[in-house]
Amino acid sequence: MSRIHLARLLLAGLLLTPHTVLADELEPKALTALEQMGGYLRSLQQFRIDAHSHTDQVLENGQTIEFSHQTRLAAMQPDKLQVSVESDGERRSLFYNGQRFTLYDSRSGYFANQAAPANIGGLLDQLSERYGIELPLADLFRWHPGTAKEVGISNAVLIGSETIDGQTCTHYAYRQPDIDWQLWIRQGAQPLPCRLVISRRDTAEHPRHSVNYLWQLNSPPKPADFEFTPPAGARAVPLQQLEPQGEQP
Repeated sequence: MSRIHLARLLLAGLLLTPHTVLADELEPKALTALEQMGGYLRSLQQFRIDAHSHTDQVLENGQTIEFSHQTRLAAMQPDKLQVSVESDGERRSLFYNGQRFTLYDSRSGYFANQAAPANIGGLLDQLSERYGIELPLADLFRWHPGTAKEVGISNAVLIGSETIDGQTCTHYAYRQPDIDWQLWIRQGAQPLPCRLVISRRDTAEHPRHSVNYLWQLNSPPKPADFEFTPPAGARAVPLQQLEPQGEQP
């Protein structure tokens, strides 16, 4: 065998995935990992997260553009939440103190304040259903041991171990209707998500969204973190609700 041919074989071996994925394969370890992660997330009473995200946006001409942003989140269960998203020097924030929530846009100086439900889950539902707002990282509050069945996962496999931001994590791959996603979960007693990659299959461009999570469990937030104090010059504006289905604006 020639050296060139041998080198090609070695290179091909390096490029091959270490896990052969079968169609409609549901590995128990991959499903159990989701259940354990969901249970652990529900047990957390307070935490902070710094998340770095990259999201594809498909232009009208079909070209895909990637945008990046940083999200900082602080939570105290069941009724305190603060989320800030920074991109291109702009910051959009949400403050929720268990009674009211405030949305603030640093670029315009506008803020909107509304009455809110008594827990984070109710707040997320209200923002989505009444105002069409999906908060970054909201899925972290929705995961529970039965989520895998609810979302209709048809493929779930264990890929292997990787190190992400100094943490040893296990890499899994999942498929559900119109979506492929990969999840890296921290190994050990704290099965937290390390990284998430979502790929859409319902469009020809297959846009992707990825996020890396940096968890801070030993730096608890304070009640004051969830209170909004309008900066000088900020102006209050009404928050527009979605039109009821079947009605024209």
